[in-house]
Amino acid sequence: MKTITRGFKNQKGAASLLTALVLLICITLVILLTSKTVLVETQITADNYRTSQATAAASAAMNRAEAYFMAGGLDQIDSATGAAGTDGVVDYRSDAPFSFNLTAGTQTTAAQFYFDNTDDNACDCQDDGTKDLDDDGDGDCMGTEGKNMTRALVTAQGWSDDNTAVRTITQCLGTFDLFDGGDGPKQPFVSRASVGVFGNATIINRYTNSSVWTGGANDISGAAFATYLRPSGTETSDYTKDELNSEDETANTQLVSNRNAGAGIDIITNDATLASKTADEFFDMFFSKTKTQVMNAADSVDQKLAAGQSPNGMTGLIWVEGNLTLNANDVVGSPAIPAILIVNGNLTLNGGAIVDGVIYVTGALQITGSPIIRGSIIGESNSASGGGGTLTLVYVPLSGDGESPAFIPGTGAIIAGSWKDW
Repeated sequence: MKTITRGFKNQKGAASLLTALVLLICITLVILLTSKTVLVETQITADNYRTSQATAAASAAMNRAEAYFMAGGLDQIDSATGAAGTDGVVDYRSDAPFSFNLTAGTQTTAAQFYFDNTDDNACDCQDDGTKDLDDDGDGDCMGTEGKNMTRALVTAQGWSDDNTAVRTITQCLGTFDLFDGGDGPKQPFVSRASVGVFGNATIINRYTNSSVWTGGANDISGAAFATYLRPSGTETSDYTKDELNSEDETANTQLVSNRNAGAGIDIITNDATLASKTADEFFDMFFSKTKTQVMNAADSVDQKLAAGQSPNGMTGLIWVEGNLTLNANDVVGSPAIPAILIVNGNLTLNGGAIVDGVIYVTGALQITGSPIIRGSIIGESNSASGGGGTLTLVYVPLSGDGESPAFIPGTGAIIAGSWKDW
């Protein structure tokens, strides 16, 4: 047999095979590296998406908490029954938060919020500097522990649809002072004009020594007109709150002014300080905001009414743009949550209408029935009002008198610079 070996010495395939093998290994490494990068990028994208979901859910919870607070403060529900009402307890706390779900397509995220109004939270002493909030003298500004229903730290949390990401946001909520110095008027009735509106009014004031302050003349025409002050030699601390706010003029009072005796020391008339004010200047004597700002504050909580709309059953800041008539069965405000009723027009009080709070009228004030006002009336118009009704006006100051103030819808505010997230 003859063996042919002539072509073997010219073959060079081993080098090509080695080169191909090296290239194959390099390509494999590149593919593996690219796959790893794609995997990492996918994980980062997924993490960002989950974080975005959690952030959106937390933001939704914060928005809901702010809206809830602005509508009525921290105490709007009776915790024992779950019904609307106040019981002196914060509605949603860390141990009982408000929880809800958000659904977008096939994905559902979870969110919750709760309030903290106790001492030593992150909102202590963040105030505008106009007053000292340390009512109980413990070194912080929250007042009696857990009792201040007008100021709190809200914590909002949100989770992604798979609960792998969670976001927490905090924000301080409080109120702004609607009146200069935080307190309402110091008299039951203040007017740029005369006092002829009263007719047979009974004015009771057991808190201060002034019943009427007016820039016009004193026009007492009603036979039953009378003013009553707290008995001489007594202090407000001598009486309970119910006794101070009683509509019974024969209890814990002394008669000061009436038609027969004339105006006593509690009636200040023809005051040039009032008579010389423009309408806006007169408004600024009492309120810390301009008319436009107050109107917008009422509008922000859907309490700006048009002429003809009734505020019956409403509390807090109410702005009526136009004339208003309150009739026999109308009740505005309450002893617990007073109203600040601003009528940018004429106000007529008929029948037995009841108002707890402060009434400010830019136009004429007419009294034709037997209304009861527990608070103050301020008349901006420099023309005399009138009416032969039998008004009962009991002065009740709007200040807290050392107690935790009630939340007045329309005065809620976000504390600037207090927003945090992590």
